Amino acid sequence: MDVEASAAIERLSERIDALDVSLRGEMVKLGAELRGEFREGLAENRRHAQVLFETLRDDIRILAEEFATVSMKLDSLQR
Repeated sequence: MDVEASAAIERLSERIDALDVSLRGEMVKLGAELRGEFREGLAENRRHAQVLFETLRDDIRILAEEFATVSMKLDSLQR
């Protein structure tokens, strides 16, 4: 191999190494961003689920109260 080809290969190797370092840095940065977005999404989903559970709990309470009222009325009619 001549000197020019050897030098070109060396420069190419250095550029590839620099790209490797740059790409790894970008991947780390994107990974951190994705983890942050994922955490935010989980927190939002958790809040939404809590609201739904509270609504469901209220609905069950209302149904239980109405069931008790209907039961009392039926009991009074049977006497």
